[in-house]
Amino acid sequence: MQVLQLCRELSIEVILPQREVEKNSLEDAGSLATVVPDLMDMQVDLCVALGGDGTILRAFSRFADVGTPVLGINFGRVGFLSAIGPDAIPDGLRALLQGGHDILDLSLIEMKNGDERALAVNDIVVHKPDGGSVVRLAYSTNGIDFSPLSCDGMVLATPAGSTAYNLSNGGPLVSLSLNAMVLTAIAPHTLQFRALVLGPEESLSIRNETLGTAAAIYVDGRSAGFLESGASLNLSMASQKAHLVQPPGADFYRTLRDRFIQPTG
Repeated sequence: MQVLQLCRELSIEVILPQREVEKNSLEDAGSLATVVPDLMDMQVDLCVALGGDGTILRAFSRFADVGTPVLGINFGRVGFLSAIGPDAIPDGLRALLQGGHDILDLSLIEMKNGDERALAVNDIVVHKPDGGSVVRLAYSTNGIDFSPLSCDGMVLATPAGSTAYNLSNGGPLVSLSLNAMVLTAIAPHTLQFRALVLGPEESLSIRNETLGTAAAIYVDGRSAGFLESGASLNLSMASQKAHLVQPPGADFYRTLRDRFIQPTG
């Protein structure tokens, strides 16, 4: 309610989906916001996401394709993508909403799986099915095929996503200043695989060569169907960007140090 009250004070019109009213017990929100069944057909100037990085990613899943900036308030654990923490409400949020902020353009990965298309802010993951054994995945880039790899799966991450699942699987951290994507294997059954960083004009194909077994696909942690045996997933850098609201002067390396390498909390 504190955010809603601040927006009313600043004469900012708020649109609030019904599920958020129910989830957060905001029965009185109707006096401070326009409550709608969902946001699927709504056009807004700014999305404010209250939660952890997963919440911010879900906001981008709705708004990245239309270019709406997302402002994250961290109520989670790490909050790598968030602009402020809950202790910065109302003063820090007021400053951001009144124009005291920067916009960081984040690279996106575009996935095509047959007729299905999706955009990822963090990563695309091809993974063995729940309860299944390892999968055999082959990949190719620039017309060069690489041999099938027995593994638990593969992660293709953006620079922003390089601090997530990619990092936990031993992949490199990639500066947000780069328009690139990094391929990392999950528990590979070989000593030969090394993470691969691809440039903005390069595309990647991942082929499922596991006999009779479909691999699961996840986009930013959300289930996105399956990659059938013998089928290929086509991946490349998207032409559009996601727009993340940050405090003035925010720095990738300072955030990396304070939230990952030398956290204080």
